[in-house]
Amino acid sequence: MIFTDLINGINRIKAETDGLYIYGAGFYGKDIFRVLQNHGIDIKGFITTNGKSDGLVLGKDVYPAKEIIENNVGVIIGVSDTYIDQVMEYLKEHNFNMNHVINGGRYITDTGGREDLRDSKALEISTIMGCSVNCHYCPQSLFLHTYFKDDKNRQRVMTIENFQTILDHTPDDCIIDFSGMTEPFNNKDCIKMIEMACDAGRKVYLFTTLAEVEESIVEKLITLPIYYMTLHVADKLGYAYIPTTEAYYRNVERVINAKKKDGTPFVDFINAQTDPDERVAKIVGDKYEIMRSVQNRAGNVKDETAQHRKELIRPDQKIKCCFCGDDLSNSVVLPDGTMLICNMDYGMKHVLGNLYEEDYDTVRSKGELQRVLRALKCEEQMDELLCRSCLLARIADD
Repeated sequence: MIFTDLINGINRIKAETDGLYIYGAGFYGKDIFRVLQNHGIDIKGFITTNGKSDGLVLGKDVYPAKEIIENNVGVIIGVSDTYIDQVMEYLKEHNFNMNHVINGGRYITDTGGREDLRDSKALEISTIMGCSVNCHYCPQSLFLHTYFKDDKNRQRVMTIENFQTILDHTPDDCIIDFSGMTEPFNNKDCIKMIEMACDAGRKVYLFTTLAEVEESIVEKLITLPIYYMTLHVADKLGYAYIPTTEAYYRNVERVINAKKKDGTPFVDFINAQTDPDERVAKIVGDKYEIMRSVQNRAGNVKDETAQHRKELIRPDQKIKCCFCGDDLSNSVVLPDGTMLICNMDYGMKHVLGNLYEEDYDTVRSKGELQRVLRALKCEEQMDELLCRSCLLARIADD
């Protein structure tokens, strides 16, 4: 599991200090707290730079960081990549023993603690327009309105032939990531596309809810060499519309118990919009931690309870992406071949080109992506740069 290194590091720090604190009391800090609970690790409380909050967080006090880090304590950082540099700098300025610090936030990010998405070419596949799951924290209405506003007959479903073109037009080392902006299995040909990508020798990722997926398809799925799989499960509040049928529970149990050819778990990461459905939680048991971090998709989700940037990044501040890397190499392709800059662009502000008409490298070499890359470096003015409102963007050092 991706948390093995985190837990081992925390146990080392625990043995060398007089107690543990989580730096950050938001979504990331709370998710880390739940992971520690599942592993029988207790903390003394949460700490924040700005001081004590009102009330308790998950039954623990929140303290000003300055008064806690003067002691022999261990600190587990529970913030997103956006704020990690600020926290690390704060600890160094106060001469804190950095051997007693571990970055827990990187294990909770959208990359699930993986570095390869930041350093590799990756293409997310949106197999269909319109998602049956319609998550509470997903701007589907904006996405559909923007996509169809100029052409109500615009292609809605990706075909097998379309997907073959995608394989032909992308480099062999480009990760094929079945996720994008919809549930991939809403397209009836999704399992065939996954097989095609595997047969082509591609590294294949899958992000799915398994909502209303036939059991025979799941049986086929677990035989395929999926490199990385995230399972988004049903939650208590129904924020993700996943019909909790007996077939659904059997499918969850199938993938939870399945193994890859190397003997590792078939599922790598599990998340939910709120606390998981009780029966799902029982099926998962202590095999996985179910993460609950949600964000506002670069300002496209208007619900203030989603994690969001407190302040937009200014036009005169250089930006780096914590998710797509310096060259923004994690793009999305839509059913009609339209290629977007990333999976935050539900308003389709940054259309790069069409992958059915030109190959991957040609599309990326042209106007829009190059303009965005220059804007990130403050070399060109761009009035509506999505990255300025994105939680995965951070201010770059000069």
